[in-house]
Amino acid sequence: MSFVVVLASIFVNADLPPEIAATEDFAHVSRRDAWLRHPVYGEASFDAFVRAPNNPAHRGSPPYEWPVNGSLFEDPVSGHWFLYVGHYLAGYRFEPGQPSHCTVFRSKDRGATWDHLGPVFGETPHVFEGESSPVDHAPDATVLYADGRYHMCFDWTTANTTWENAANPPPDANSGVGYAWADRPEGPFQIAARPIATTREQEPLLGKYRRLYASTLVRRANDWLVLTLTDSGPYFGWALLGMTAAAPEGPYTKPAILLHPESQGYHPPLLEFFPAFVHDGFIHAPAASVALNRNYQGLFRVPIEDAMRPEAWELADAGSVWHAEPVENEHYGIWGQTFSGFVASDGIFHVMFPSRDESGLGTINLASRPWNKPFRDRGFVVSGHEGASLAILRRGGPVRRLKSVLEVRGAAMIIWDAGMPLGPNRPTSNATLHPLMLSQFTGLDLSEKAWALVRYDAHGKWEEMARGEVAPRAKRRVEIRWQGNDALLKIDGDRVFSGELPQGPGAFGIFAATHSHVRVEQFLLTGAAAKPRLTYLYTEGLLGAAQSKTDWEEVTDPRFRYGIGVVSAGPGARAKWNFEGTLAALYAPRGPEYGAATVFLDGAPAAIVSFHADAPLPSQPVFFRTGLDEGRHALAVEPLEGRFPLDCLEVE
Repeated sequence: MSFVVVLASIFVNADLPPEIAATEDFAHVSRRDAWLRHPVYGEASFDAFVRAPNNPAHRGSPPYEWPVNGSLFEDPVSGHWFLYVGHYLAGYRFEPGQPSHCTVFRSKDRGATWDHLGPVFGETPHVFEGESSPVDHAPDATVLYADGRYHMCFDWTTANTTWENAANPPPDANSGVGYAWADRPEGPFQIAARPIATTREQEPLLGKYRRLYASTLVRRANDWLVLTLTDSGPYFGWALLGMTAAAPEGPYTKPAILLHPESQGYHPPLLEFFPAFVHDGFIHAPAASVALNRNYQGLFRVPIEDAMRPEAWELADAGSVWHAEPVENEHYGIWGQTFSGFVASDGIFHVMFPSRDESGLGTINLASRPWNKPFRDRGFVVSGHEGASLAILRRGGPVRRLKSVLEVRGAAMIIWDAGMPLGPNRPTSNATLHPLMLSQFTGLDLSEKAWALVRYDAHGKWEEMARGEVAPRAKRRVEIRWQGNDALLKIDGDRVFSGELPQGPGAFGIFAATHSHVRVEQFLLTGAAAKPRLTYLYTEGLLGAAQSKTDWEEVTDPRFRYGIGVVSAGPGARAKWNFEGTLAALYAPRGPEYGAATVFLDGAPAAIVSFHADAPLPSQPVFFRTGLDEGRHALAVEPLEGRFPLDCLEVE
């Protein structure tokens, strides 16, 4: 049962010595980058999106329970808004006679009300040249207006396609990207004779990317550009491809890979790109995490005319782009794809976004914010949905005082002295927090009528140090003061605990439990908060390099720092950690069974590391680099000779 807890306190520093009286509010936008943002763990999002009052614009119903993809288009001719919504069976199932499909909705009052106009294509089955089976599934579409016509880019599969053959289609099945046009945005759209590209004709890029789907069409000065999403199947990597043509119907160049996790630079894993939009000379490509908790979004951008140059793309924002609201139509957070939209002439960025409600039905919703003000001045959101979320503050103790203003629905915990290793529980989609992330911290657990102080040890065992009851209130005041390891906890101005409450150099943070929502208005630390070291597990390295689990052997061995690790099992084994920090230390055990590997830092060879030793040795730094620039970095490890172990990466 959901509940609301509001925590607050009034903070006075007059009784503190000047040398430790400095206070920082980490809920202010100026401290936004002090929070770690991650596609699996979660984030503290400062985004300024505000929801439309009439959400959802559409809700799924049987048999099409999942309308979870779509795009929003403003018609420059009529000024009307259009939603092109992809309707799926639950679980993205393929069922005979029930194809996934796209329908169009129109609003004549800027999204206040919507009319459902029906399918975007006519009823006559379309068979592409070179195919024996007609187009059956065609759910995801984007539309643009140019040269007096409305141009659509859409993904499709033939009737004989299944999830088992989608990546390697047989002669009687196929999928890919198609083009269609219409004289009006309502349609019906006429499908071109030939597809833009097909999966069967696509040679695997990087040996793994082949299936082509979710695409965006862009008009450039002298050609047409299609940006297409592709996946790597068992490698759990997603990439953005580009292809161009002189005419919108093609023929198009062969797809070229533009953005992908295997690149040597910083690239958050598990990101799906769809759809992109154009504004002010740039293509903007938001991308959604497909971890169990999906609210993390990245935002990539590139000058329109440079889009086919991979080096021209930049990660404009890594997280802090989107937040969920604690309402029933957003029960699962953003879900299915990322947001899509346009910037209106008044400078307001309007988007549609998909989610799922409490019963699991897909919902199509709208939100907006000023384009030139992406963040709120104060306050952030941490939310858990199908999985829990952890927002880590890259500041550690000890401090003299902590105060916070929070609104909590569900269950949440303020934590400190956090020294747990970070990493996903598995290097795949639907990844969540590794079990070891529930270790090595102290926390204040909060509920509607009670509070508890708890401590988790290095093995994940926890003990309750104190507990008490509080009267339900719409607003609470909470404050913790420390004098060494002794502390005073106040709730609503009442002293509810005093005694030993250890703190150390570990990080502060906020846990949000599954299907919980935390809105933080203040998060103040008083004292000389230090920058702690963070440790990333080997699972982070595998996820960051889009690795198949068949390329690695998981082992339990006390030589690893946390008793578990992996050893390379094939020539394709590679690891990559994306991190922010000025120091990086790679840990690994050594032994007679190991060979050597090359370490790359930000794409450049940094060292050749030998993991060989005459006798087994416990994990220790095998590569160390300090003095790195503040900002984003990537450390990759590739095989050179024989097998090599993978343990963890420590950063500061």
